[in-house]
Amino acid sequence: MENERLKYEGRLAEKRHELRTLKLKINSLRDSVRANLDPFEAIEHLNADAAAETAVDLAEKVIQYRELIDQIGAIERALGRG
Repeated sequence: MENERLKYEGRLAEKRHELRTLKLKINSLRDSVRANLDPFEAIEHLNADAAAETAVDLAEKVIQYRELIDQIGAIERALGRG
């Protein structure tokens, strides 16, 4: 039983690390989208294609982030914390 608990604790630590890393990537992607859609830039100079591509990447990362939160919650419940 203790081995199983240790396994879950290790997995929880890994998932939390992944979550922190993903959060940094999401913040960076959000900033990139905003930079590509500068409201004070002339429309003809907007980099809309790059903004769209980055926005798709951002959306994918947000989905992964939410899934990780769910996984972390499941592990915490299995450990009797949730």
